[in-house]
Amino acid sequence: SRVLVRECTANALIAPELDIGKAAAQVLAKIGSIEIPSGEWPGLVPLLLTHVTNTDPRARQISLITLGYLCEDLVLLQEDGITIGDEISNNILTAVVQGMRDGDAITKLEAARAFYHAVVLAQRNFRNERERDFIMTVITETCKTAGAEVVQIAAFECLVQIATEYYDFLGAYMNTIGTLTLETIKVAPEKVAVPAMEFWSTVCDEELYLKELVSDGQADQRKPLNIIGQALPFLVPLLCETLTKQQSEEDDDTWNLAMAAGTCLQLVAQVVGDACVDLVLQFVEANFGNPDWKYREAAVLAYGSIMEGPSSEKMLPLVQRSYSHLVQRLQDPSVAVRDTVSWTIGRICQFHPAIVPIKELTPVLGERLRDVPRVSSNICWVIQVLAESQPNCSGLQAADTTPLSGFFPSLAQALLQVVTRPDAEERQLRMAGYNALSTLCNHSGNDCLGHMATLAQEMLNHLAMSFKNVDRECELQGLICGVLTALVQRLRERVLPAAEKIMEETLKVISAYQQVKGGAQVLQEEALLLVDALAISIGPNFERFMPHFAPHLRVGLQNYEDIQVCLMATGVIGDLCRALGGKIITYCDTILQILYTNLQNTAVDKKIKAAIMSSFGDIAIAITGDFEKYLAPVLKMLLEASNTKLQDGPANNEEWIEYLNTLREGVLEAYTGIIYGLRDSGKSVLFKESVNSVLMFVQTITEDTTTTEAVMKAALGVVGDLISVFQQELAHHLGQAPFLARLVEFANRCPDPNTQKTAQWLRSLLQRYGR
Repeated sequence: SRVLVRECTANALIAPELDIGKAAAQVLAKIGSIEIPSGEWPGLVPLLLTHVTNTDPRARQISLITLGYLCEDLVLLQEDGITIGDEISNNILTAVVQGMRDGDAITKLEAARAFYHAVVLAQRNFRNERERDFIMTVITETCKTAGAEVVQIAAFECLVQIATEYYDFLGAYMNTIGTLTLETIKVAPEKVAVPAMEFWSTVCDEELYLKELVSDGQADQRKPLNIIGQALPFLVPLLCETLTKQQSEEDDDTWNLAMAAGTCLQLVAQVVGDACVDLVLQFVEANFGNPDWKYREAAVLAYGSIMEGPSSEKMLPLVQRSYSHLVQRLQDPSVAVRDTVSWTIGRICQFHPAIVPIKELTPVLGERLRDVPRVSSNICWVIQVLAESQPNCSGLQAADTTPLSGFFPSLAQALLQVVTRPDAEERQLRMAGYNALSTLCNHSGNDCLGHMATLAQEMLNHLAMSFKNVDRECELQGLICGVLTALVQRLRERVLPAAEKIMEETLKVISAYQQVKGGAQVLQEEALLLVDALAISIGPNFERFMPHFAPHLRVGLQNYEDIQVCLMATGVIGDLCRALGGKIITYCDTILQILYTNLQNTAVDKKIKAAIMSSFGDIAIAITGDFEKYLAPVLKMLLEASNTKLQDGPANNEEWIEYLNTLREGVLEAYTGIIYGLRDSGKSVLFKESVNSVLMFVQTITEDTTTTEAVMKAALGVVGDLISVFQQELAHHLGQAPFLARLVEFANRCPDPNTQKTAQWLRSLLQRYGR
């Protein structure tokens, strides 16, 4: 029985064998997480409390371990909206805090680990000043536990948790915490100093979050305490000094104190902006020419760390003064310094693109691509960031020319050399090179299109040669497909002469991917994107490739377990409809049958189901009156989807709200496509019976406070589409419908000129047909 299971498990807690006790702790915590919220086992926490006061230290430790597991589960339940009673959380906190004051180090450690979770449940305790003072005293004292580093680490992690959960209460304790953490960072062993550093990073995160809330007008009574601003004179010099504590020039990516200091300094710069610059510059200027590589690298790292946050006005004179010195440091004998210099230059390009001396910098970048992979990989990233910073340079809106245009041939050639280097596998250099090349193509001016046509042929050669080296994920082929996708998107109809070769090689990638996956029916993601880009670019000319591509599209649509690929394949349907128009009808039976099946399958991810809605509209627009064949089942599914309500999902769940809005936007887009498709073929009457359900759907949308702007815009358009089709009959029926007023009010508030134009169109329709 249940009572027997409880008794046996509780008795096992204090079994002589430690492993049995720990296993019992996990079982007991799981039972407690089920029965405590429902009040079925009110005696569990008091039972554990008696063990915490036991004279046997092992009994105390096992009880605290149990409380730790239990709190971890209760926190998850609380996040899901289940209330954990104050008495329960208060008793747990009492036990855990008592354990942290224990003289036994292992008991202290288990108590601190349990406190990390228990403190999340302690909102009422933290609102009580006397209890809060006591808790903070115990935590700070535990942070000072002599001779027990693991206890100190756990205690500082608790301090980090308090900063996350109770930032608003920190002000009164910062004199104590500030001295404690800064001193720990200075003198303690690295393992202890890292969580002390992370306390300051967490405070930065909270202040950034509150700044964002304030700027969005959502802060209510909360406001930043300016803890970081007040600590700057002490914190910044210490962070800069800590950057020098690198142990080796080798970059092994192991998280250490110097890395934690760099991360914290970046966050500080984002919080305080210009206020930190002069303090950091004192360190940079003192150490930029230091004979010890650690200090040179720390100086450059500190400089790069403050690029995000301070204004371009503040940084402009500094960048102008430092540019030539930074470029010289790309020749530094230390690979760590060269690596960090390239990162810093990239940060300047990323956050202050307007002040980057492109003409002087770009030739240097091309030359430094020949450095060792660690540095060259970062230079590739700099080129990528520099390309992304070019204004108005992507897709159909590309500028005629950009400051990078003159360098496009030499940069592209240098990147081609990078990806074919014998050591290109090191530091993911080949990936960095192809990514940079792809971005360069995406963001270059139209005066580079001639070079891009030549580059497309070069990429096809790379792809043909790549099949000598096919790994489990076809990574190399995917990288090359990425560059080709960028080229196809930019070349548009100019790519037609190469279309057959592109399609041929892409189908080889798909086949190779299926082979390395043991013949499984799967679809390679980048290859699918390339085919999609080709269809968009050559439009009706893609028809001749459809017999070869359709079986693979079917695979992508049916492989719902690979959510990303299935989502992409669903999106490709719309692009094919726009490219082929009515000729897509040859494949509609198969496509729609798969879409129906996916919608009815409970195992299919809801994001895929939301995307399917839009596809119905795309197909309807493409095949117009021929959509009559599919109208009844599609309308049935749209009706079912439109009946999904906010209350059908978990309360206050952002993911559910986002899904619901995506679903509703897809349904509205489907209705719009069907309305247009039937109207263009003179079959609007087929939709007449569905008009009321659409209007009721729109009414539900306008009454839901979680509805997004995109959904409201789509609803506005659908109502206008219906009135333009059914004219006086519908306009009279609508009359003074409240949802119409809400739609118009939304449009009046919306800054988007297209939305305002749609609203004016709707008003004109109502005036014309509503008389």
